This record gives sequence, structure tokens and C-alpha cells, in this order.
Amino acid sequence: MAELEEIGERAGPVAMRVQNLVYTLPHTTESIAEFLTPILSRVDPSAGGTQVVVVTRDAETALTISETSLRLSGPGGIEVVPVTNAARAGRIFKTRPVHVLAGTAVELSALVRASLLKVDMVRTIALAWIDDILEDGAETVGALEALLGELTDAGRVIVTRKTTPGVESFVERYARRARRVGAAETEAPQVPVDYELPIIRYVTVARDARSGALRKLLDDLDPPSALIIARDEAASTEATQTLRTLGYRQDDKSINVARGELGTASTHTAIFYQPPVTPAELQRIAVTKPVQIVVLAAPGEVAWLRELASGRLAPLNLHGPERRAHDREEAVREELRAVLARGLPAREVIALEPLLREFDATELAAAALHVLERERAQRRVADTSQVPAARPRPASSERPSGGTAGMTRLFMTIGTRDGVKVGDLMGTIAGEGGIPGDRVGKIDLRESHALVEVAEDDAPAVIARVNGSMIRGRRVVVRAERDRDERERVAGERSERTERGPRGPRSGSPRGRAQGPRRGGSSDRPSRGGPSRRDRDRS
Repeated sequence: MAELEEIGERAGPVAMRVQNLVYTLPHTTESIAEFLTPILSRVDPSAGGTQVVVVTRDAETALTISETSLRLSGPGGIEVVPVTNAARAGRIFKTRPVHVLAGTAVELSALVRASLLKVDMVRTIALAWIDDILEDGAETVGALEALLGELTDAGRVIVTRKTTPGVESFVERYARRARRVGAAETEAPQVPVDYELPIIRYVTVARDARSGALRKLLDDLDPPSALIIARDEAASTEATQTLRTLGYRQDDKSINVARGELGTASTHTAIFYQPPVTPAELQRIAVTKPVQIVVLAAPGEVAWLRELASGRLAPLNLHGPERRAHDREEAVREELRAVLARGLPAREVIALEPLLREFDATELAAAALHVLERERAQRRVADTSQVPAARPRPASSERPSGGTAGMTRLFMTIGTRDGVKVGDLMGTIAGEGGIPGDRVGKIDLRESHALVEVAEDDAPAVIARVNGSMIRGRRVVVRAERDRDERERVAGERSERTERGPRGPRSGSPRGRAQGPRRGGSSDRPSRGGPSRRDRDRS
């Protein structure tokens, strides 16, 4: 509570009296404390009853309001309940007094209709980002107007990201003669004239899951150098601890956590652990000339981030099942592009032409792709069901010397018994290896392993990137097939030396058997009344 009292005293008469206020703030976690702190400083815990109602667009923002209120007031201070469900909140109301409520207009209106929220005790109603709430549809706007009609004696605090005609009309109607409180302007930074900020990439995360997202981000991108930007001390400590867990030391020069001054040293990747609040804060990173910029943002913060980036914003999907599925589909598309690049196959076009009178071309292409995938699946099942009889392994000189000209054959330690399909291998090589599908040649999928041909120039990169990756839940090892041939040749020589032994061939070895008769019914043993097979061969 000491922090609230101190800020309440600094806020002066504006914060202490019931007055309508309009804040222009970015939709970020840090902005919540700016408008919520003066409101909480007027709460009297001894009075009981609900004194503050905060209307949000969604449950996620309501939870953040609750977290911020508890952090500002401390344990045993102000009782806060996020109304993510009216029935659950109603049960809490019956057990103890609640000082602050946060939730959507629909949920809060339900509490009023159920007589659980006593409107005569409410001193302040805050609308957390009214521009977002007004865009949520007629039901939300109707519930909000009904709620404001009930809370006629409460002071209104309206928060908006930007001033629009719709917001101005709402303020004029529900918060006349409101005092305007704008975000503090920051002096524009000096941006290098020879540098332009790249497209901002963002990863959507829950506000309490940033450390896990940072770990995944560093694993996926593996930048040679990175600057992690945190705004407050708690975020800086959390990011530093995450780096320490990953094995980075505090004196490591490649990965650093920064607050305030960013320095002038260049960095490969800039990671905003918390979204930037002002355009100046985003532009300040330009002094480090990063190759890429990534922001960890909660879902509700993306809209403001898009405004800061002037539309130059794109999502960054970390590796997971969805990303791997996308990679597999992209591999199929690359294969089709390669066929089309070589020219339309005339016979197939003629065969499909009658169907164009009945179906759209896209439908025909989808049906053809379905048939192709089904045929491939049936062929793979047939190949795995026909287990060939044991046959001797061909000598090294009899094996293919490297496949198609200009291609390198790679050996992968995964096969049909692992549930892998050709599309899985194509998707992994194209996605993880970063090469187009037309540079992948023949894929020979066998029971225990796979042989994949790639362009010679791409082979080192594919081995480096795909080796150790997960396919169908199994970590795969990738190496050049010629290396495997060499290892088998050496293993064969060792086996031959073992069979010979220190004093010549063993009696049980093939050479031993060739030099003398064996026990039992050997065909080399002389038969009664006739020459042996060896004698017949000599004659």
C-alpha cells in the first residue's frame, strides 16, 4: 500500500477527487499501472463493498488488471476479482467483500442483474481501452451502456489507444468535461541514415510465459548475437535468469539483457522482452542495426504494436506440430512448382479437359493431389509388407556409387517402421534444411533407414541443419552415404581379420571349410562308389 499512497500523493487533486479522466495510452501491461494506480489509491479497504469496476474487452485483460492490482497493493491489501465467469465471481461475492472488479461489460452486467454487484458503493468505473471495446459488437456496446446507466454516480476513467471520432462521441456522451491525460512524449532518437528497421516479427505469449517463449525463441533462431530489451527491473531479472538457465554467463558478450541505454554495439537480433510503448522506443533500437527484431507480445498488445510498426509487422511461428505440418504441405507445393516449371504435361491436360466442364480447376487439382497421396501411401504399405528373403549384401564395388549425377545421397536413420512417410522427409528437408523441393531428388524409404538425394551444393547445409532434428517423435541422424560405405568397408576388413585369426583361418570360417572336409553330410565329402565333387570339378 505504501507505493499506492506515494503515487496518490504525487497525483495530487486530479487523482484524489472523483473526476472524469481520459487517458491516451498504448495497450500494454505497463500502461495499466499508469491509470490504475491513482484509482486504487482512493480505495478504502475498511469500507467494504465494490468501489472500483474496470471494464475490459476480454478475460485476458481482466486477468492482467487483477495481477497489476495485487502487485500494486501488496498481500493483504485490496481484494480484487477478475470476472472471467459471472457464476464463479458470484460465489466469491457471497463469501467476502470485493473492492475491485475487472471483466467484460457482458459479465459485469450479469452481476448487476443478479443483484450481486451493489452499484451504490462503486466510486469509479474505468473503461480499459474503449476503442477496442467499441469494436467488439452490438452486444458488448449495449451491455456497456446499460452498466453506465446503473453507475451514474461513479467517476469515469476512459482509456484509449488513439483518439477517433467514435471515441470522441463516446466521451462527449458519457464523460463530459473530462480531463485529458496523454502519454509522455519521448524525444525522437537519432536513427542512422544508412539503416532502415526490418519488418518487426512478433510471438504471441501469455504475460506469465515470456521466459519459456524466450527459451524457445533462442533455440529456434540461434542468433550469433542478441540484445534482449526489458523495461522494468522484474522483467530484466526474469530474462537474465532464463539466459543463465540456458547456460549463458553474465559476462557473455553475445547475448545481453539491456535496460535504458542500449549502447552502440551492433547486434544480430533484437528481442523485446516486453513490447515497446512509444515509437521512439522502437526506433531507439536502430543504433544497434539489428538484422531482425522480435517482440514477445500478449494477444491484446498486438494491435498497438501494429500501429507502432506502421503495419510492418508479421507473426513468427516457433517450431511445433503446426509448423511441421506447414512445412510438409509446403514441400508438396514445391514439388508441384517444380513440375509446372518444366512445362505443363500435355497428356495429363488432355485427360482432365472433359472434367473442366463439371468442376473447377482448383477442385480438380485437389482431387488429383488426393489420388496421388493415396497411391503413394498404398505403394509404401505394399513395399513394407513384402519382406524380401535374406540375400547377401553386395560388395562395396557392386553398390551404387552415389546416385544421380550432381546429387549427393544422404543416409537417414529413420524408416517405415518408425511410421515415417516420404512427405515427412520432404517436409523436414525443405523446412529444416531450407532448400526448395526441386533440389531434392529420389527418396528411397526403407524399413530401418532412408536414402535421400539432394544437390551436392546443398548437402553440407542439409546435414548440419537436419541432423539431430525430430521426425515422428524420433531424433534422426543424417550423414553422407559415401561415409557410410567407407565405414562398412572398414568393418568388413575387421571382420575378415577376425575370421582368419592369428594362425590363419578358423575351422568354422568359409576359408577353413574350403581347405578341408567338414563333419557331417558335406557335398565335398567323397561318396561311396564315386569321385568327390572336388575331383569332378578338377577333371
